[in-house]
Amino acid sequence: MDYRTFSKPKLWANVAGGVICYIMFAYELYARLKNDSSIISSLLFLFLAVNCTFRVFSYAKLNSIKKRMENDSQFVKAERRQSIIINIFSNATAVLCLLVFLIHHITIKGTSVAFDAFLGICAICFSVILVQSIQNLKRFDRL
Repeated sequence: MDYRTFSKPKLWANVAGGVICYIMFAYELYARLKNDSSIISSLLFLFLAVNCTFRVFSYAKLNSIKKRMENDSQFVKAERRQSIIINIFSNATAVLCLLVFLIHHITIKGTSVAFDAFLGICAICFSVILVQSIQNLKRFDRL
């Protein structure tokens, strides 16, 4: 979804996505604990749910900013800034998710070194994007 502009359909899509991900997280966690297996795979749904929840709160924050501002150009600037923040949060979530799965995969005996390298490279790529997004936010705030 394009988060440069916020709309109610995007809000409801994130609410629905968050609810579904929380339900899937709870189901996966219950199944993993019942079978006495690793709960790491259920964390994927938790990461996605937290991401959707953050986007819903971002929408609410922007909505309150919109009500307070008289000038549309100020709101567009606030909307753009919030879009960068969502990008930073999403990339940080991706890095965290990849690192959790990388650490989990490394601890399993007899795993593929190529897959570990792939996860590591993906984590590094998302980290680079995260650093660039943080720099973009700093530049944006200076303007």
